[in-house]
Amino acid sequence: MTVNRVLDDADAAIEVHPDQKLVRLIWKRPLAGAAYRAVLERLLELVRSEGLRLWLSDGRKAGPILYDDQVWTMSTFTPRVMEAGLERIAIVSSEDVLNKLAVDRMVNATPASAPYDIGFFEDPAIAQLWLMDPRHGQRTQDAVPQNGVR
Repeated sequence: MTVNRVLDDADAAIEVHPDQKLVRLIWKRPLAGAAYRAVLERLLELVRSEGLRLWLSDGRKAGPILYDDQVWTMSTFTPRVMEAGLERIAIVSSEDVLNKLAVDRMVNATPASAPYDIGFFEDPAIAQLWLMDPRHGQRTQDAVPQNGVR
C-alpha cells in the first residue's frame, strides 16, 4: 500500500493513499486564519489533482475554530468541496469542546444536496474502516451525533 506524505510540519500532516483514493488530514495543533485556510486549500488541491474520493480529517488535536474561519469554511470552502468529487468524509472529533461545536455548526450548514456522506468518529481506525466500506454511499439528510453518519 502506497502512502505519500505530502505535508508534515508543526501544524498538520496530509497523507495521500492513492490506491484507496483517500486523503488523510491530521491536525497537530490549533490553527487560525491563513494557516488554517492554507492547510484546507492544500487538501482540496490534492483531492482535485489526484482524483481522491475519501477524506479522513483527524481533528483530535485541533483547537477552537475562530468565527471568521467558520464563515470562510461555510461560504467559500464547502461549496468548492461539494464540486471536488468527494464521496465520503470522516471526521475524528477534537478533544476541544469549542472545536466540536464549530464542526457541528459547519456540518449542519452543509447543503442537503452535498454529494458526500459525513461520518463522526472518535477513533481514526474506525473512521478509515467506515470510509473504505463499500456498503456506505447514500447520504442521509439529518446531522448525527458522535460515531454516526450524516
